[in-house]
Amino acid sequence: MPIYNVHIFTVVRVKVCDIEASSHEEAAQKAETLIPFHDLFDRDSTPSTPEMEWGEEHSHALIDVQGDEEYENSKWLAADLKLPMKE
Repeated sequence: MPIYNVHIFTVVRVKVCDIEASSHEEAAQKAETLIPFHDLFDRDSTPSTPEMEWGEEHSHALIDVQGDEEYENSKWLAADLKLPMKE
C-alpha cells in the first residue's frame, strides 16, 4: 500500500483593523502589506497577532507519493478533496 504526503491548501481569515484608505481596494492592499503572513502561525515571532480563524473551506490539495522523487504520480485535487483540480 503506498504512503502519501498530503498538502491541504486551506482558507484562513485574517482580520486587520483600523486601515485608513481612500478606497476598499487600497485598504485591502495596505492591510496585506502589514501582515507578516509567513509568520502568522509562529506566535513568538508575531507579538501583536491579528484575529484569525479557519475559513472552513479548502481551496485545493496536492497529494504526493512518498519515494516518487520526480513527482510523476502526484495529484492535484479540487476543494472537495475528491475531484481532480481543473487546469
